[in-house]
Amino acid sequence: MALEEQYRQWRRKAIEEYASAYGAGQERASGEGLRALERRLTYADFRAAVMQGNDGGRLLDYVNTQVIFQAGVDFESKPMVVFCACKLPSAQSVDYERLLNLIIFRLDEFVESDYTVVLFASGAQHTPGWGWLTRAYRRLDRRYRKNVKNVYVVHPSMWARLLFQVLGKVVR
Repeated sequence: MALEEQYRQWRRKAIEEYASAYGAGQERASGEGLRALERRLTYADFRAAVMQGNDGGRLLDYVNTQVIFQAGVDFESKPMVVFCACKLPSAQSVDYERLLNLIIFRLDEFVESDYTVVLFASGAQHTPGWGWLTRAYRRLDRRYRKNVKNVYVVHPSMWARLLFQVLGKVVR
């Protein structure tokens, strides 16, 4: 599901919770409060709520320090974004949709100009399923793909080789 759709659902849920908290007896006050709430529920608020999550931001810290981070610049002064597939957490312990949102939020810092991706693929204990990979690829719109100038895969496992062979035939 696209971020815009998730934002609309988050906003709708917050408005419904507010409306149910104030009964029909306080209709006028809740109507004014509802309009004020609608003005306050911005995309930045949604992004902050996703980043904070219900774990106090621990997953955000983990993603930014262990899964995806900038590791300097390459020889053409393009930022090098390192993605460590070997550090992906278990799907049983983490909501992979939120994980994907956090990865996309992190990539937002680099997509406006050219960048290089370095993928560390070996030793991954937890590999996402094909369905998640397909959804992740579909969620990355043109602005994420157009400025990637180089992709380096370090120590590809058989899983990563198969993935790139399949995607190489599909993605041009």
